[in-house]
Amino acid sequence: MRIRSAAWTRFSVPFVQPFTTAHGTLTRRRGLLVRLVTDDGSTGYGEASPIPPFGGGLDSVQREVQELLADTLGCDLDYVDPLDRWSGPVRPYEAAAWCAVDTALCDLWAQAEGESLAAWLGGAPASPIDVNATIGASETADAVAAARRAVSAGFSCVKLKIGVAGSREAEVARIAAVREAIGPSVRLRLDANGAWSADEAVAIIQAAEPLDLELVEQPVAAKDLDGLAQVRARVATPIAADEAIIEQRHFSLVLLKHAADFIVIKPLVAGGPRLAKLNIDLLADTGVRAIVTTTIDSGIGVATALHLAACLPRPASSCGLATASLLANDLVAQALPVHQGTMTPLAGPGLGVTVDEAKLAGAYSAWHEVAR
Repeated sequence: MRIRSAAWTRFSVPFVQPFTTAHGTLTRRRGLLVRLVTDDGSTGYGEASPIPPFGGGLDSVQREVQELLADTLGCDLDYVDPLDRWSGPVRPYEAAAWCAVDTALCDLWAQAEGESLAAWLGGAPASPIDVNATIGASETADAVAAARRAVSAGFSCVKLKIGVAGSREAEVARIAAVREAIGPSVRLRLDANGAWSADEAVAIIQAAEPLDLELVEQPVAAKDLDGLAQVRARVATPIAADEAIIEQRHFSLVLLKHAADFIVIKPLVAGGPRLAKLNIDLLADTGVRAIVTTTIDSGIGVATALHLAACLPRPASSCGLATASLLANDLVAQALPVHQGTMTPLAGPGLGVTVDEAKLAGAYSAWHEVAR
């Protein structure tokens, strides 16, 4: 079975509401999809949608994707593997491109075996996965309203984007308002997206700890691993590393510096589902736990992360997968439902989702076929 067609397209879809983090406010999600078709008609999809200011920019991702797709065209599916070219640390845009192509290949390989991607990766495909609601509203009143909707929808874990208030007092007051809205039984985690210095992070986290925080994600800048370790040592709340994992070597450095209790694993950052699964396996005996999240992708990226989350050791921490509803268009034909705060990987085979060309029509220019 050979790959007879390789194509890519860009997309741009609006957020349902402006999405605010410490890095700024996003109103549209831009990304790139790839499509591989074999000579028996099987189709595999993948996604590379870096989030500004990370990922090196969509133009760089596109150039890398075009090269990788050209290398797969005409190859036998049993022998093509871009990971053969993997040579260690790579730039973020390269990892994003690898994710798109690797996901499409894994989709095809799993389809050939008649398995879901979760099963093909060695996970538990039929088990529901607890997921958190994500709140990116900048105004406290809007954040409180979103928190109440999350509880009404059955979520048992809420993640609040922080680092957007003008002062320490305002930050803690915003967190307190969301805690009051969700009540004492719903878990509350915070995501600062690297907004603070180590001292600022310690002060704000300690002030908010009476509000019963489950964890705080990326309290300091991505490159400040020493600061991340300092924060972890000085607060009682568990700390998660996210943007700190810029390249694969940073994964090991976070562990060596004892800088986190959790590591957020994203297929886009790792370089695809197989390398992301390797990182989950590397954490098995370290005492550090993995949390799988999307990068606020289309339905292709959400499905990829969902299958990966099925590979987590159980019981797993809540994962950041319920993000499709943040976008006005998920671009896929199959629903990825959230039921009472859980999601279950689609049965497959492969990813279990396909691009809905009608949905895509209003969000892209055209599929671009790649030639060798």
